[in-house]
Amino acid sequence: MATPTKLCVFCRSVEPISQPCAALPTSKAIELIAPLRAHEEALILGLQQQPSALCQRCAAFDIVRVFKDSNPLDNSKPEYHTLDYRHSSRQYEMDFGELASLVLSPSCPLCRLIFRIFPRVGLGTTDVMLKLVPFRSYVQRGGWNSFPAQLRTNPAIFLGVNSGGTSIISEREPRPLGGEVHRFGYRTGESIALAGTTRSGNARHLDRFVDFSRFSGALEDCIKNHGPTCQVTASPELSLTRMIDVIDRKVVPYPDGCDYFALSYVWGGIMPAADALDGKTLPDTIEDAIAVTCRLGRRYLWVDALCIDQTPNPTPIQRREKEKQLRIMDQIYSSATLTLVAVAGNNSNAGLPGVARPRTHQLRETIAGHTVFTVPPTVGEEIAASTWSTRAWTLQESMLSVRYLFFTSTQVEFACPEHRVPETLEITKTVPSWPQPMPGILKSAELVLSQWKQAPDDLLGSMYWTYITDYTARRMTNDEDSLNALAGIIAVLEKNVPAAACVWGLPLAAFPRFLGWMHLCEGGTPKRRSAFPSWSWAGWEGEVSLNEALQMSREERRMRFRDLTCDMEIQYLGVNGAQIEVEGWRVCLEIRTEPLSEAVLPGTDRMMGYIKERDFIHGNTIPSGGYECLVVERFAYRNSRDGPVYQKVFMIVLEFGGVGSGVARRKTFITLDTLAGVDFVCSGPRKERVVLE
Repeated sequence: MATPTKLCVFCRSVEPISQPCAALPTSKAIELIAPLRAHEEALILGLQQQPSALCQRCAAFDIVRVFKDSNPLDNSKPEYHTLDYRHSSRQYEMDFGELASLVLSPSCPLCRLIFRIFPRVGLGTTDVMLKLVPFRSYVQRGGWNSFPAQLRTNPAIFLGVNSGGTSIISEREPRPLGGEVHRFGYRTGESIALAGTTRSGNARHLDRFVDFSRFSGALEDCIKNHGPTCQVTASPELSLTRMIDVIDRKVVPYPDGCDYFALSYVWGGIMPAADALDGKTLPDTIEDAIAVTCRLGRRYLWVDALCIDQTPNPTPIQRREKEKQLRIMDQIYSSATLTLVAVAGNNSNAGLPGVARPRTHQLRETIAGHTVFTVPPTVGEEIAASTWSTRAWTLQESMLSVRYLFFTSTQVEFACPEHRVPETLEITKTVPSWPQPMPGILKSAELVLSQWKQAPDDLLGSMYWTYITDYTARRMTNDEDSLNALAGIIAVLEKNVPAAACVWGLPLAAFPRFLGWMHLCEGGTPKRRSAFPSWSWAGWEGEVSLNEALQMSREERRMRFRDLTCDMEIQYLGVNGAQIEVEGWRVCLEIRTEPLSEAVLPGTDRMMGYIKERDFIHGNTIPSGGYECLVVERFAYRNSRDGPVYQKVFMIVLEFGGVGSGVARRKTFITLDTLAGVDFVCSGPRKERVVLE
């Protein structure tokens, strides 16, 4: 008699029921998005070739009844709370209980479907809140509350694993540019669907290879019928670049006004060989992009590895030519008819799934005479979990492009500012959704830049730091690309808002207080990039931002802090190469760290206030000692109308090259919060001109 077996959700294999998994985890950080590994796919496909029948638990669950009869709430109204949702669907849920004792039968088709969509990262043995729960299909996509009403009428039902305690949906608060906050439910992860239902928004079972007719029609519809935010125009600056002629397979000077595609992908250290284009031996992602360009009826493709000179040791002339190309990255991507985005994979040999190589399959089973199959996560979720979304170069490519064709390991999706065409749903178009990358976001932003010209201190500053924080949290292979990989976004800001002209990545003429940027503590100890000045974020590795109070407008401060005065503001005077000259208040602070970092008056034990380095929560990260500091800004405030006056002083900690050196380098950023009634002036600040390098 054969030993009873189960599909183990921990080691992702078949093992005896009586034998505990040898590698039971203890993690509780459940992740719903993780790629299906090749051996798991092979395991499931192999099990399907053997005799199958529903196990007792799955037969009693009656999944076809759940698809047809359940009608869960969508949680779109304020009065719909967690319990409302649970009560509406409780009778249609399958409890998994404690995972260490969960038995999924290898011969049961529903068990195999559950195994296929079950979280593959972060499971703990004592998790008892996981359930299989029905939900309306449209809440799988962020922004569903803006969908046309007909897409939310009589919706198809999906089943997904609930990892959120008592609610299947998590709440998001995306804020579109210049818009109000919207709050809505949003379902994440893979799911299960019923084929053949006539309800709206049902899933599609996809072939292993892409049918490009769906996306060819979407692209042409966008070109012919959509509004100005969807339209692209060729920039005269494109004459500086080159294109791949995909018919003749050669790199040619830019044909004036040509209709071309661009590729956004992860290099991963793999460069094309010198003769790879002629020999058809390019990295798989580039070869697949050439094939897609042909299939969608275009002749020209822009790929950085071939269209920009990548000579390892360039001559001065080659270097200048490359710099010219990098300065027009905004035009290259914003003028492309379509950007092909290689979401899947860690390098340029990953290919575009579904083009030359089959993509990850959707598991399909027959239950009670009905076809039931798995539905991938949304493209936005796959993007968020991808290497592509972590790379510095891809940020501007995603922000500057107007139309995308995303290739993930499971699906393809067309997106433009007016709609998205998901391959996995039986619908032709949806509205853009904010939790996912928004096509043409910088092009759309240009329509409201006139507001920023009137109030750059508020909106432009907020936008700038949103991009810088995102960018500096990403990884890059070469430190010398610290500014190059953001050149396109900076160019857009500078062209539309003259006040945003940047010096080594900082718009200091308009916002000298932006010198007060800081590394976020999550980034650990920042690494210095010697090719860039210390006073610029570009001169360091690691995620940076601006102190919340420095980002606030004066009006916001008045509302929050009862702002009384704002003075000692640093002034930008000019730049000479990597050195800048500023005028500001310089002070020598004595800091003691016992147990918190405190500033004391020089030569006394009188405490002035508390020192906080960067955004560290604890207050003892900076060693005791004397520090030369440059004030970025000071403001005084009250916590209540008649309360005592406090001061916040934002400062850059300086270090000098040696005795007699008049040039300083940036060491770190600190904030002084004074005690009630203490005036920072008592520390003896002096107004000086300071040169930073």
